[in-house]
Amino acid sequence: MGLFSNKYNTPFDNEDMRRVRHVTKPQATHIKATGYMSTRSALFLGYALISLCMVYSTGNNAIWWPAACSAAVLLVWSLTLRFFMRPKLSALSFILTALLFTAAAEASYRMGWCSPAAGALFIPMAISMMSLSRFKADDEDDFSVPDFTDEVFKPYFLALLASSFGFLASGLFEKRYIFTILLAAIAFLILFSWGLSKISGTPKLITSRSLTEFWDIPVADFQEVRRFAFSRAAFAIVMLVIASLLFALWVLVGGSYARMISVPAAALVQTLISVSLLSFARSGIRKSIFGLRYFVSETAIGAQFLAVFFLAHQDHVPAVFTIIIAVVLAILTDTMLTGLLSVIRRRLIFVTKSRFLDGLPFYLILTALICMIVETCLYSLTGL
Repeated sequence: MGLFSNKYNTPFDNEDMRRVRHVTKPQATHIKATGYMSTRSALFLGYALISLCMVYSTGNNAIWWPAACSAAVLLVWSLTLRFFMRPKLSALSFILTALLFTAAAEASYRMGWCSPAAGALFIPMAISMMSLSRFKADDEDDFSVPDFTDEVFKPYFLALLASSFGFLASGLFEKRYIFTILLAAIAFLILFSWGLSKISGTPKLITSRSLTEFWDIPVADFQEVRRFAFSRAAFAIVMLVIASLLFALWVLVGGSYARMISVPAAALVQTLISVSLLSFARSGIRKSIFGLRYFVSETAIGAQFLAVFFLAHQDHVPAVFTIIIAVVLAILTDTMLTGLLSVIRRRLIFVTKSRFLDGLPFYLILTALICMIVETCLYSLTGL
């Protein structure tokens, strides 16, 4: 009986009868966790990069001005709005940052440092600062103030380095286009991520984990097609309203005064319309990635595209026909980009991708290709 009286560590023993009470689990010390950005810092990096590349592509700006203007506005935002803006006030954060960029650009334009359309080109960066207020940090249940070092300074500095590299690399070509600067900047981000990973021995990716995942893609059904069509129709309505507003400003106020108020006026009106649509839309349409989930960002970029078009005609009112072409081009571009992202995201589930290309870099490449198509149309149409 003594043989069976002292049983230890068998499946039939309870915890108190076991001789070894704590078993240390083996850990693989040679495997290091992949370094991801937070979602809001990754979006901030992407939008800021697009803005800086667009400003660098215009030839009427001082070479140091994009960095100085963006850094000044970002510093003011970091010391003020960053501490009290919450997700429900994110639209207000966008309007205030758009005003900051407009004021900085107007003062710089009077000093001869930038072009009159420079303020509108910084609208994507204003959207990125809104995203810092809109999205909580990854793996957090409650909203927290964006960390200045990891979520503000480092992404901005990286975007500034990449856009500067894209600006220098695009000088090899006959003319600087937005898509060439952006593609060169994306290549810099990929190489930077790869080099940093090799040096540190830990994968450091220029994206967030959620931007590489596809669990939130809804099942393909007719409801998603209806949501996509509804949101695109709503975008078209907003563009028509903004074009009418800008045309009225140019006719009633005049070019010099309209230049100062066109960007904030377009930002304010499109935000009010977009937020109203989001408030009254059904939950399925509002939360769907094919519906109105990122509607404010889409309409903000479309509205400022029209504002840039008007700012290029300060000495006269643009012809109605060319305004219609600009509106149609904005609507078609939005439809093409959102539709492409919708299809690509679903197809990427079955594709093996490089981890340095996945997520934010891939979406930026798609954006650069759309910019190439838009620029081709702009330079081919009379009056645009």
